[in-house]
Amino acid sequence: MTRAAVVGATGYSGAELCALLSRHPHAEIVSVFSSGKKDARPIPFERLHPLLGRASGPEAEPFSEKRLEASRPDVVFLATPNETSAELAPKILEFGAKVIDISGAFRLRDAAAYPKWYGFEHPAPKLLAEAVYGLTEWCGAELPGARLVANPGCYPTSVLLALKPVLPLLAKEQPVICDSVSGVSGAGKKSDVAYSFSELDGNFKAYAVGVHRHEPEMRQGLGLPEDAPFVFVPHLLPVVRGLLSTLHVSFEEPQTKETLAAAYAKPYEKTPFVRVRAPGELPELRDVVGTPRAEIGFAVLPGGRRGVLVSALDNLLKGAASSAVQNMNRLFRHPETEGLA
Repeated sequence: MTRAAVVGATGYSGAELCALLSRHPHAEIVSVFSSGKKDARPIPFERLHPLLGRASGPEAEPFSEKRLEASRPDVVFLATPNETSAELAPKILEFGAKVIDISGAFRLRDAAAYPKWYGFEHPAPKLLAEAVYGLTEWCGAELPGARLVANPGCYPTSVLLALKPVLPLLAKEQPVICDSVSGVSGAGKKSDVAYSFSELDGNFKAYAVGVHRHEPEMRQGLGLPEDAPFVFVPHLLPVVRGLLSTLHVSFEEPQTKETLAAAYAKPYEKTPFVRVRAPGELPELRDVVGTPRAEIGFAVLPGGRRGVLVSALDNLLKGAASSAVQNMNRLFRHPETEGLA
């Protein structure tokens, strides 16, 4: 059994993690910590997520480094704010547990990027080189032996899964334009009027254009320099969960639906949680919400020089918690689908 701890279990992604791990045949949840204040009352395990029902597990207590270490976890999932993860991960590694971090604290390799994109000086810059970027389908032998896994952001997961297979076909001088829409749970739990029901219901808006912290993560994952023509525009959708990215691309040479289908077939023919649809068949949110799966569709426009790629996933599952469990499965050499399929 893999002994697992979850820090930040009362957040949206942390609660999803608890639900997944509670059903995992090779995982034992040994400690759970809430996102609340230090003097907050413990929360019964079964109240963390509706799917837990009568499941038994440890209470979600206010965080304590001593209690975490005393629970002797093999792996600690950090569903915590970026700065919190950056501070906690080195301490957890020091007492011998592996870390799967769902925040953005270890996604970027350049420590100098953190003040600009995340608003803080990184306290553990040496770990950035060690952290494995856990886009599971594109990880190789580096993942099973890792100590620290940086779980990808939800937007980058959708964009990178759709773009990486066709990247060699793209015209380098032409912009890649990514229009992505996400449910409001992607912003986490926060008491901000901009995320209140009255502001969101019946509304739709773009936000953080040119300054969203997931943009450098996408550029890094695609190998694009800062000045490459890449445009990412996130939008807030008035639904709780789900994420859909529409990507507009140009090709160096004319392409057909057959050549694009072939480009996707090789990397994803044996991946259990990425499904590529038939040419012209595009995924919708309802196809993926509540599942650990990403679905990708594409269309080649007349003339073959331009294409539209569509990628859909559940931002709390494939965009966070279920991909973290995928990474745990690979880390500890369990079947990749264990606890998810």
